[in-house]
Amino acid sequence: MFQFSLYQKISVVFSFVLFGACIPGPVRVHQTSVPFTLTKTLPPHNTISISDEGTHLLIHGVESSGQSLSLLWDTGSDLSFYESPSSEESKEFRLGEKRFSLKNKKGVLPESIPGLLGLDFFRGSCIFWMGEELKQFPETSPFCEHPDAYLSLDFKFLNTKKKGDHYYTQFEYPEGHTSFGLVDTGSSLNLLPKGAQDRFLGEKKVFLAGNKIQTANLMESTSVFYLVTKVGTREEYRQVQFLTGISLENFLLPGDKDREEVWVIGLDILRTRPLFWDFSRGRLGIVHSKN
Repeated sequence: MFQFSLYQKISVVFSFVLFGACIPGPVRVHQTSVPFTLTKTLPPHNTISISDEGTHLLIHGVESSGQSLSLLWDTGSDLSFYESPSSEESKEFRLGEKRFSLKNKKGVLPESIPGLLGLDFFRGSCIFWMGEELKQFPETSPFCEHPDAYLSLDFKFLNTKKKGDHYYTQFEYPEGHTSFGLVDTGSSLNLLPKGAQDRFLGEKKVFLAGNKIQTANLMESTSVFYLVTKVGTREEYRQVQFLTGISLENFLLPGDKDREEVWVIGLDILRTRPLFWDFSRGRLGIVHSKN
């Protein structure tokens, strides 16, 4: 079965753009999740099983027509969907007690991934993701209102903004340069501006929609990358790997290219901290830890 050696996905509005970089051999998970133990009992919630495949995250336990499926978790996509060669337009699914319908879209995902769950699946809830577990709470839950009361004093709200259905968080990189990046669990690597002293790891072929190929540079940061919190403090990340020479601006209309939100915060950064996401209030937060 065909698989990209590096899988990278970007969703802009309603167009799904896939690209993978050809990296020989298996892809190493560069950053690893920091262990975190809950010390307080959480309000009622659903627990969803997550596996980190290195290049992407899979949500397990989705059932349909007597089959158990694993779907891509992709917060860079507005819409959830599945792929089937059949002529059916939609299909019923179940995850735990939740039943939902997904539309059939063709030619978007690699053959090894039967579908994805995007932002619409989590609407009206908040989540807390740590390692192999994703906990989902109704928007009225006290956990959604005051996560800091359950997650210790090390919990930090990120400086975040929302445009359309998409969420962006502020970062600083390279030193002294601040911007906002799309928070995208469907992207294996980050797309960031280049710093003067970044370490060049090689050129990669990037496959775009429409069978187009573009060369991108795989880089590793030598200075510290920061996510900026609501109170102005900075959470640091070291040796971040990212692509340059390609960003979301490649997929925007000419009049949109002056926007600053052309970067992506992907799994290389997101997997390292427990992540809180309130889809009703547009808030994101992380549990502080030393890198």
